Amino acid sequence: MKQATEHWLQSTPWQLLDDGTAKGDLLTRVLSARGFDTAEKRRVILNASSDDLPDPFLLHDMDKACSILLRVLEKEHPKLLIFGDYDADGLTAAAILCRYFDQLGVRPDWLIPDRFDDGYGLSEGLVDEISYHHPDLVVTVDTGTSSGLAVAELKKHGIEVIVTDHHQATGHQDLLDVPIINPTLEGEGHLYQHLSGAGVALLLTLALDQKRGEISPVRDTLVTLASVGTIADVVPLLGANRIIAREGILRFQEDAPEGLKAVCRVSGTNTQKINARDIAFSVAPRLNAAGRMGDVRLAMDLLLANDKKEADRLATELDLLNQKRREVEQDVFSQALLSVTSKAESPGIAIVAGKDWHPGVLGIVSSRMAEKLRVPAITLNEDNGWLTGSARSFGHIDLIKAIRTADQFLEKYGGHTGAAGLTLKADNLKAFEEHMALYFDTLDPEDRVIPHRADIKAEAFMLELQAVENLESMEPTGEGFERLVVWLENFTIESIARVGNGRHLKLTLRSPDESMQSFDALFFGRGDEAAFYDIGDVVDMIAAPEINEWNHRRTVQLRLVDVRPAAETKNDREAASLYDYLTAGNDLSQYPVATRPELSQNLFAALWQLIEMFKDDGRPLLFSPVRLAWLVSHRYNVKADALDVTLALLVFHEVGLLSLLRDPAFGFQLGISDGNGLRPVLSESPLWRTLEALGVLRS
Repeated sequence: MKQATEHWLQSTPWQLLDDGTAKGDLLTRVLSARGFDTAEKRRVILNASSDDLPDPFLLHDMDKACSILLRVLEKEHPKLLIFGDYDADGLTAAAILCRYFDQLGVRPDWLIPDRFDDGYGLSEGLVDEISYHHPDLVVTVDTGTSSGLAVAELKKHGIEVIVTDHHQATGHQDLLDVPIINPTLEGEGHLYQHLSGAGVALLLTLALDQKRGEISPVRDTLVTLASVGTIADVVPLLGANRIIAREGILRFQEDAPEGLKAVCRVSGTNTQKINARDIAFSVAPRLNAAGRMGDVRLAMDLLLANDKKEADRLATELDLLNQKRREVEQDVFSQALLSVTSKAESPGIAIVAGKDWHPGVLGIVSSRMAEKLRVPAITLNEDNGWLTGSARSFGHIDLIKAIRTADQFLEKYGGHTGAAGLTLKADNLKAFEEHMALYFDTLDPEDRVIPHRADIKAEAFMLELQAVENLESMEPTGEGFERLVVWLENFTIESIARVGNGRHLKLTLRSPDESMQSFDALFFGRGDEAAFYDIGDVVDMIAAPEINEWNHRRTVQLRLVDVRPAAETKNDREAASLYDYLTAGNDLSQYPVATRPELSQNLFAALWQLIEMFKDDGRPLLFSPVRLAWLVSHRYNVKADALDVTLALLVFHEVGLLSLLRDPAFGFQLGISDGNGLRPVLSESPLWRTLEALGVLRS
């Protein structure tokens, strides 16, 4: 509970996109706020189709790659091998090329490295295994850009290579004297810059179709596979990515391969109404489970299955594997989070290492820690003196750039802005941690604290059923094009409940307007925060409106992004202004009377009792004055506001009980002194005496 309290006391800034000029209905207003302020721009974002995809030959080496492939395919018995990655993006990319060449009459071999035995990517250790298949040509998908040494070895064996990838180069790229189709190498602003590995593989098939002068009969199936890889890899759903994701979802019911349909059946996903969220949270995790838990062939066999019965069997096995993954993941996450939060310093980046942690869940554990702590996270497992793990970024921080600055401590690494993998000697961990801590200390606080963003400020009447139903035309939503998020103010809490075995928080919130309309609101993963609210509290919130369908009745409910005491930002600014005024040596008696509070002496006892919860942590307490006052009021029934607690803390500061400083990221930070064994007397504080003289203190 202490962890939850500490986290809750740190207020995250909110940001509003709408400048107040947008007009029209709810959908038009949100699109205008996002910059889609003309009919043509709205058409492109809502209705773009595969016809709007840029020419695939805009990608460097695409023409060269197609020429090699067509030459190899003309052989009497051509032998192709598709080499992919073990995540959902790599698997769907491999399945795209396997299915494409199979319909041309050439059944490729495929090889997906084992996460545990082979590690990530095309390594020199896999050259012999690839050579065993005697391929004329190896095509990599979702990997290969940094595999120059392995590619050189394959060429020595007389094997041609084509690299298709979307990861940034991290080494030995200069040795790749082969076609490389990788949009990250094209330069900033390229039309295909943010493609997934599956997206790149799809474009290769479209380019081949152009060269061959015909459309593949399995194109729609390939598009559904590419949509899953695109959404699973969390690339921005804009431009080409958006077209691929949208087209794949539209075609899913009719054209998805049997394996994907079977995954939907076991996960309870309706293929007629499937959306990006279903793919991200139901389909992709099950595909990823195969690679994470060491049975990647299961997922690949599933994606290539054409028989419904066989697909159902494989999907059931995959579902059981995913259940096991969840159990293992939760265990490692609990240990990792405890390890990070028990450290003396509040991290700019969370780095944690453990033993006997399942390597397959390290990436998702890092993702959960980054979301929980709102900082980048790296989770490592130690084995025989080596640490291997996964990193995930937070907000707009370029993670691979950060890791690259510490390459002297690393054996190998790779990835992109949002995610990376790395290996280092255990002896280098301390030096690596120190380097990364120093690097993140140099970042601008605004880069490290990512605000919660809302599209528009809304009133309750704007969230009527038809208006929210119209928002479904914004699908697919996800990274880079999120669901509509509204900013709502001064709603009153009518009921509070923990649901989902206590993991989630459910509120009923009443609007402040004449309609007094009530909404059910769900705060996923925030069940612990029930302790911070009471019925009757007035709050502001950022939330995504959505349709809840129950017993054939459709209603609007809110999926909460953040909740805070009403007018928190305004009141925190007033507290900061008071702090700055007094610490500059000014006289409280000259402070505007209208904002001068009356202080109950009971506040000092209650506030100190609360602060003592964090006394043994040894690290500064980051907090919002409004939230600290709110907590004191709720927990100890002592009425207090942000100005009250600021004055009380300054009194504590003057007598040496604590140190109080402004924090550029979080508002304030508080360090607790041991007092050198002394019991300070509050009346020795000059501020206390001023408060007494002004008649502000109440007994």
